[in-house]
Amino acid sequence: MHYDLIIIGAGTSGFPSAKIAAEYGKKVLMLGDGALGGKCIENGCIPAKAMIYAAKIYKTALNAEKFGVDVKDVKLNFKKVLEYTNKLVRDAISDNEKQLAGFINIDFLKQKGHCVSDSSVEVGNEVYTTDNILISTGTKPFIPPIEGISDVDYLTHETIFNIEKVPKSIAFVGGGFISLEFANVFNSLGSNVYLIDTGSRPIFATDESVSLAIKKYYEEDGITFISNSRTTKVSQSSGKILLETNKGDKIEVEKMMISTGFIANTEGLNLEAAGVQTDARGHIIVNKFLQTSKPNIYAIGDILGKTQFTHMALRESKIVIHNMFNEAKIPVTFENIPYAVFTEPPIGSIGKTEQELRNAGVEYKVVQTEYSKSSRGHLMKLNRGKLKLLYNQEDQILGCHIIGEGADILIHEIIPLIHIPNGLSVFRHLIHAHPTLSELFRNLQEQIGFF
Repeated sequence: MHYDLIIIGAGTSGFPSAKIAAEYGKKVLMLGDGALGGKCIENGCIPAKAMIYAAKIYKTALNAEKFGVDVKDVKLNFKKVLEYTNKLVRDAISDNEKQLAGFINIDFLKQKGHCVSDSSVEVGNEVYTTDNILISTGTKPFIPPIEGISDVDYLTHETIFNIEKVPKSIAFVGGGFISLEFANVFNSLGSNVYLIDTGSRPIFATDESVSLAIKKYYEEDGITFISNSRTTKVSQSSGKILLETNKGDKIEVEKMMISTGFIANTEGLNLEAAGVQTDARGHIIVNKFLQTSKPNIYAIGDILGKTQFTHMALRESKIVIHNMFNEAKIPVTFENIPYAVFTEPPIGSIGKTEQELRNAGVEYKVVQTEYSKSSRGHLMKLNRGKLKLLYNQEDQILGCHIIGEGADILIHEIIPLIHIPNGLSVFRHLIHAHPTLSELFRNLQEQIGFF
């Protein structure tokens, strides 16, 4: 059978792409052996953020007394937390399946497929031909070559939802977004938490001041950081896991989770047969229009190795289908993509960091403020949190980095401004309602001037 488009991967970017192509009136075959909608729904964004929110509610209840609210007998029911997260996953998958049923021109095979040529894909024993191929198979966890790792029941961000009770202790190998988010969850729920990181500070790519702040806050909350260290050996005995580092540290815990990055999920795709080129790390190489080395084969999402953000994958799905079926093509840019990290407190960020600007020799100015210096922050007893804005003498905003309550929302004020040459000039004239956390931006206006 012949199709206008075959999509390999039915996840975060693949399924939306199929729907958009179908709305163009194209006949689509979509392949994927996982949950419809991908890992973000099944064992990523949705269940993780639900668990994070549950932990926040629990921690808030435990600390309600400082606001004059007596909450007696606060108890954690981890079984119900898991039921809550699992229902969200089931509902999301069910909704996607209902959406798919509404498209008569999308055929979905819940199987893996691989390229036979640049215009044909094999699924099982059947070969299907097509005018275009879209590869959106994402990534999978990278498991470092640690001695003994194959003999240990370790967790990843995909399997951590399978645990049935809160462990008394847990170690996280890796200091990125995912480790930091789950470290807070289990610390809030009562676990003794250790975080082993090869870097000197966690979330190394974020602005240094934010990175150092979250490390300080977590240490104050009882999380133990073992920095500048590499896990070299692990072993398991009598229900305990022993982790050893290159510096001689030994940590014994009930559970361990590995979150040391991702690798491209290209195994078995037979990209060579289609003439699709990859880089040294296995990521698919594309041009600014998301075309691979074969113009009729496109790739989007995490498999490009550009970002690990669902919101960017969704944008790419719109761009790629437009480019596939239109002469006038739209370039994609990976500059100034906002992101949020659901730590406690959360992080919101966009643009260049101070270290990036310094290393590039770019001249810049910086203004910053602290949450405690706002009316809303004061009444909420927010002693943690800061906001930083970077700009140049031409009134162009270069970056903004926030850590604190609502940072994941506050960052959106800067998103449109960073995309215009005179963003700071516009920012000067904005009025922020009182008493809201948005007044933190007014604190910055006081420093740079309102006119």
